[in-house]
Amino acid sequence: MAIQVINIGTSANKGDGDPLRTAFTKINANFAELAVTNKNRDINGSVFADDSTLLVDAVNGTITAAVLVGTLPALNGSNLTNLTIPAQTFASLTSKPTTLAGYGITDAATSAQGTLAASALQAETITLTTLKTEVAASADFADFKTRIAAL
Repeated sequence: MAIQVINIGTSANKGDGDPLRTAFTKINANFAELAVTNKNRDINGSVFADDSTLLVDAVNGTITAAVLVGTLPALNGSNLTNLTIPAQTFASLTSKPTTLAGYGITDAATSAQGTLAASALQAETITLTTLKTEVAASADFADFKTRIAAL
């Protein structure tokens, strides 16, 4: 059965299109047709991906090795074939990086910067007597903050 087109008329509310019952009967028939034929559908024409195009044998539903280029292995169903990856240990790797930048880390602190940061974070001790003296000598809170920051 072919898809049934609903006559929507020549303008809104003119009354020369399909009545509601007829229109919804066509809609139901169209969905019934899709439910029966949508199990296996062929795509006619080209299918484009965002960054590549892959040709698929539409008759057999396979991707042949001839359409694959470079070192990509052939695909056989959902399995990769002709692919051998030997076991590697870290010791067997060559050209290992010797710096943080070699590992791609470009924003790390140097050991000298780390020492400076650690010493800057050391807690300073203010005695209770010093604190009382600064509170008594301060005219207001802003003056107190200035006095404490200067210690």
